[in-house]
Amino acid sequence: MEKKLKVLEFMVLKAGGVPVFHYSTEGTKTLDELLSGFLSAITSFATEFGEKSVKSLTFEGSELLYEELPDNTLFIFLVEAGASKKILRTVLRDLAVKFMSKFENEMKLEIPVKELFLSFASEVESTFRYYEEVLLVTSSLSAFVIPTLNQKKLEEMNKTEGFLDAFHRDFGAIGTRTLDAVDGKKSIYEISEQLGLMEEDISEIIEYLSISKIIEISNMYPMIGDNDSRFDAYLDLVGLPRKDYQLLQRARPLCDGNRTVIEISNRLGITGERLYEVLIKLGDSVKWKYVKITAVPQKK
Repeated sequence: MEKKLKVLEFMVLKAGGVPVFHYSTEGTKTLDELLSGFLSAITSFATEFGEKSVKSLTFEGSELLYEELPDNTLFIFLVEAGASKKILRTVLRDLAVKFMSKFENEMKLEIPVKELFLSFASEVESTFRYYEEVLLVTSSLSAFVIPTLNQKKLEEMNKTEGFLDAFHRDFGAIGTRTLDAVDGKKSIYEISEQLGLMEEDISEIIEYLSISKIIEISNMYPMIGDNDSRFDAYLDLVGLPRKDYQLLQRARPLCDGNRTVIEISNRLGITGERLYEVLIKLGDSVKWKYVKITAVPQKK
């Protein structure tokens, strides 16, 4: 599987910079104890001067991402330059919750025994595999998918992990507006139009929420019945512009509920936006089938 997360190393430090766990995806460990002490000092400096929003550092062509818990435990990623920091913060927070849940008592020891934490390597690997599978799905999202909010999951994560605070830090007001606009009916394209925001920005937020399991995503499959005289009569009544009518006649045989908007538009050599604008003009005369996107393809 292609490496999507671009994480090189993961490390856990107790208060004062004492390392208790260190995992490397490449077999080499750049995050040695000297760097651990340095990062601990930087974190203390940032906290003292009120810069608690400082969560990343550039280091020799790579980047460090870290999360600090109230007890001053540090969780650190060394990642490749250009990796998606917003997505990786979600992964880092997930690992932090799992680590503290599993080793709550061990972390209370005055002198930690590293051997006690070695078993967490398998948890790191399974967590990376999970998020890489999710990224295989979300990294190719089009604007013509339907995001649906899992309200129960959102409340659960906000209660246990303070998710909304972290989400606001990462995306600010744009993130909040996007989350509020998700209703299980509008596509990313429509949310972008409604909010007056770039599709790329909306897609990044939806991807972030999908990684956190707060949003589920469904592909949209348009369906138009063949040889339906009522539909032809409706077209005459609507009075589509000539170019729209010609495009619809070409698209109609492909709108059979088995192809997405992007697949159809690619076949026709036009943009998804152009096709979608014509289809939505037809209102309820076009039926839509929604199929949840998962890492393992579902039968439509």
